Amino acid sequence: MAFYQDMSWHEGETAMQRLMKVPDMDNPTVPALSPQLANHLQIAPLIAIGTLDKQGRPWTTLWGGEKGFARPLGGGIVGFRTAVTGHFDPVVEELVGKDATGEVVKEEGEGRMVSGLTIDLETRKRVKMYGRMVAGALSTREDEVTGRNEAVAEIQLVLKIEQSLGNCPKYLNRKHIIPHFARPGLVSDSSKLSERALPLLAKADLFFVSSSGKQDMDTNHRGGPPGFLRVLEDSVVWPEYSGNRLYQTLGNLYSNPLCGICVPDFETGDMLYLTGTTKIFSGKEANALLPRSNLCVQLTIDAARFVQNALPFRGEEGQRSPYNPVVRYLASERKAPAQSEQLQQAVLLSQTKLTPTISRFRFSLENGATHKAGQYVTLDFSKHLDFGYSHMRNDDPRSLNDDFVRTFTVSSPPGSPPNPVRRLKDDEFEITVRNVGVVTDFLFKHGGSEGSDRGGELEVGVKGFGGEFQVKQDGVGITPLLPYLGTINLAQLKLIWTVRLEDIGLIVDMLEAHPDVAKTLTLYVTGVVEGHIDEGVEEVERIGATVYLRRLQKEDFPTASSTYYVCTSVPMRKQLMEWLPMKELVFEDFNF
Repeated sequence: MAFYQDMSWHEGETAMQRLMKVPDMDNPTVPALSPQLANHLQIAPLIAIGTLDKQGRPWTTLWGGEKGFARPLGGGIVGFRTAVTGHFDPVVEELVGKDATGEVVKEEGEGRMVSGLTIDLETRKRVKMYGRMVAGALSTREDEVTGRNEAVAEIQLVLKIEQSLGNCPKYLNRKHIIPHFARPGLVSDSSKLSERALPLLAKADLFFVSSSGKQDMDTNHRGGPPGFLRVLEDSVVWPEYSGNRLYQTLGNLYSNPLCGICVPDFETGDMLYLTGTTKIFSGKEANALLPRSNLCVQLTIDAARFVQNALPFRGEEGQRSPYNPVVRYLASERKAPAQSEQLQQAVLLSQTKLTPTISRFRFSLENGATHKAGQYVTLDFSKHLDFGYSHMRNDDPRSLNDDFVRTFTVSSPPGSPPNPVRRLKDDEFEITVRNVGVVTDFLFKHGGSEGSDRGGELEVGVKGFGGEFQVKQDGVGITPLLPYLGTINLAQLKLIWTVRLEDIGLIVDMLEAHPDVAKTLTLYVTGVVEGHIDEGVEEVERIGATVYLRRLQKEDFPTASSTYYVCTSVPMRKQLMEWLPMKELVFEDFNF
């Protein structure tokens, strides 16, 4: 795309770029209807539209459902004709009124400000636009798309385009859009979120946001993993991920904090419309509100409208964006480890390889390792792995929003109070981890090999110890259990463990250190080739554990137990909840 030197930055955009230390750059916005927008109007199945109400508040909506509902008409003019929610849609209400009379509404003078975003979630393409309304009308027509002989509301809108800009595909989760008959019904329209809105916000993986400045408006997309939009009392909070650093939305919000968003439910067709006042948080303030964020926005709600079955389309889920980071939870949603301005440093002392993909790492701290059995430690690898800003990084997309902070269960018993099985110094602790990503891969490369000691080579920041996982009765899991071995009554313990054959070395290592655990261990080993005898499996059986060469099943859990302590992946945890619906499952959640 060409760069247009005559498109100067707005005051808010410049302020945001200075705040985020963005070097000088040209504004790539095209001051007209670009060929890119002209083409995308005709093939995009959806368009988000924003405008201002009579109080100057932005509202946002989503129209479409099929390709070809919009097209350029010549001379920078574009037209839209599509089914809409009708008078429950706040943008439709502002542009053409509530009643579907078919009467044409003409704008005098330069016309009402309207912003938009053509978007194709299947191809992950989007183009922004801004213009002025020329004319519009709301009428009814027969439902031609789905074959129903029923009337639907239809809007016709004509805009004069003054700006356009293509955006990158980051954070767009694929969806296949199909037409659907809408039967809109107003559930709530007030200054508060309705209870019906909370499940939608909890699963939403995108929303559309509109903002306005003195000269124009902006509508854009925000996407991420399901649940990235968080609810805080009478507000919603979202992280601002790494983008093109133009800060057109945030620039508007910096100068004029009013904002309107819409959150569609592509499964049910429900729609949530919100408008209110925003506050931008950056740096330490952002991290304090939404941990692991450098930039986030809080929208305090002034008006909320929830419409059920509003959308004349549905979206079939597809591949999620590879750029999505994990969900960042509000600080108020969980008990986070204690943090300080100056991070304590942990020095990596040694690595012991237990399997091809699992190692035990021993660290020392500047001060004593003050933790309790079952807790986790939060380590900060950012000074080693954060190489600064990059707009796109296809070789490692998630690293763009990776703060390189990780939590690991401490697998060694605490040194204080005195522990009869303690074998480490007071200032040492161990973690036992699998190599699964960029941070653990870095750790494995810097930890040496089995038997080696490369103490002092690597230092990482320690944000603190946290968690309240305490083993008291029968349980499932291993990593949080390791610090307890030697201090609990094994007669009261039933240990159920499932591993892949390649990880059998971890079990052998644990049983060699604690052979009495074999009496209570039932091991399920997967990935075994029929007829193959593995030395590791034979060693586990020799020590005295019960071994089955198959997957774990529902029938393998003792029905007499009332409480289970779980250390497993989220999918397996959900499976256990289905298998054990009347039991108490205790686990530590690291998803923050």
